[in-house]
Amino acid sequence: MVDFGERRPSVDAMTKSEPETQDVFTGKALIDSTAKIHYGRDREEYAKWVKRETPSLARDYIYKLNKYLWGKKANTPEELRRIVESIPPTSSGRPDRRAYLAIRSYINFLVATGRIRKSEAIDFKAVIPNIRTNARPESEKVISAEDIREVIKDVKGSRPEVIHARKLYLKLLAFTGLRADEVRELMNQFDPRVIDDTFKAFGLPEEWKEKIAVYDMERVKLPQRKHQTKRGYIAVFPAELVEDLKKFKESGYKLRKDNTYKRTMLNNPTRHKDLALFRKWFQNFMNDNVMSTVPNPPADAWHLIEFLQGRAPKNVGGRNYRWNVQNAARIYYYMVDKLKEELGILEV
Repeated sequence: MVDFGERRPSVDAMTKSEPETQDVFTGKALIDSTAKIHYGRDREEYAKWVKRETPSLARDYIYKLNKYLWGKKANTPEELRRIVESIPPTSSGRPDRRAYLAIRSYINFLVATGRIRKSEAIDFKAVIPNIRTNARPESEKVISAEDIREVIKDVKGSRPEVIHARKLYLKLLAFTGLRADEVRELMNQFDPRVIDDTFKAFGLPEEWKEKIAVYDMERVKLPQRKHQTKRGYIAVFPAELVEDLKKFKESGYKLRKDNTYKRTMLNNPTRHKDLALFRKWFQNFMNDNVMSTVPNPPADAWHLIEFLQGRAPKNVGGRNYRWNVQNAARIYYYMVDKLKEELGILEV
């Protein structure tokens, strides 16, 4: 492993624009390099590639590679091993799994662009620790409505509009059962006219608007997602939240991944469970109550609950998309009062 003293990018790839071309291709050491592992040479092209191939992880990977591979080269697995072993643990004392994944991603890029052979990639990857996450025990996947209320009560913020936005974000997580990025972009791109359009497009009864809002999520752009799989098709939530969404939109505040972390939003983040469990709570509550609450429910109502959360394909149950939207919305219409009563968060 040789350090050529290359100049590290002067801007933070996590939050700002990429270095200009001259920042990447500066100095003799960066020109016509024959080293197999040479991130300084490849950074600009890799950044474009990773944003296309794994957009949701691109910023994290670029950040890690800027931090640990910039100015370094390796021609052999042993040289790469020395680089990898120099990566410090995270603040919690654990191996930096995301840094290792970033280097693996860069090696995939080298194969995809013909810079190294697949057999070489296997040898290089062999020196990178494969840190697997442990499956969460079932007992840790449980969250109650009371837990959700306590999370929302613990929200902090520097301004009233920030507190309002964060509470609304958490309420929508609980009431829709959607993924965090879907809820963030629903809020950021909210347009009340889409609700009217959705009711008309799918032939939903106008009187349902008194109790629920149905929002076509295919009108919401999710820029960090490569494929159109694993996404919600509609967002359904209590009609009372429409005014809150309008208020949020008027405030000009924008939600991002980094301002919706638990540690960022809450006064006492370590006291509360993972926010991703809101989605699990929604699924469990709906499945436990749908058959006893909804008049004449479909025998496979659980399929439609998965459809509501974007866990199932558009044609789940062998039925067409329009039928699934209509019946998923119908289930929610009859469930919404029970949801509101159980959660008790509309006024929090």
